[in-house]
Amino acid sequence: MMTLYYSPYACSMASHVALEEAGATFEAKNVNIFRGEQFKPKYQAINPRAKVPALRFQDGRVLLETTAILGWVGNEHLDGVLLGVEPIERARTIAACAWLSGTVHATFKHFIHPEHLTSDAAAHAAIKAQAKETYWAHLLEMDAILADRPWLMGESFTLADPYALVFFPWGRELGLPIADLTNLTALKDRLIMRPAARRALEREKSVLLKI
Repeated sequence: MMTLYYSPYACSMASHVALEEAGATFEAKNVNIFRGEQFKPKYQAINPRAKVPALRFQDGRVLLETTAILGWVGNEHLDGVLLGVEPIERARTIAACAWLSGTVHATFKHFIHPEHLTSDAAAHAAIKAQAKETYWAHLLEMDAILADRPWLMGESFTLADPYALVFFPWGRELGLPIADLTNLTALKDRLIMRPAARRALEREKSVLLKI
């Protein structure tokens, strides 16, 4: 059986929802990153980078990084429809996930950890201010995309949707008015109505169920 290592309120939520939506048989193990559990030797033997998610297969192989996990889940289950029907649609979904990982998530990290960009403490306030402004622009972009469609990629749910919703509540950590994002709010409401997605969210006691 596969094992997904996740932490509540982390980007691993997307992989957790993906496995449930795929109907996969897996065990979910909570590695609480807010308590430092990712640094314990037992977990670092699975992922030396000390991050979540990690998907361990029965034969011991491990797949890391959200975009890779979503790509594998989408390609290996339900004839690929969780990524899209046509090859170009699946590629566009992966492209959206790559943007979420490499741009949106990276911007959030700049706000939380400006020291990763420079050791000059005098520059940290400016980095955080810029990151906050840029992160809000990313959320507005997602909200605008959703103005004429129910799901991020169009008329059908894809694995880009739970990934996008990782970043919606994180806006509160930056003091951003996420209640103004009516289309992302509607996306959140549609996601939690899906029984498979809700199983993952309830297992995590996700904040998406409360906002």
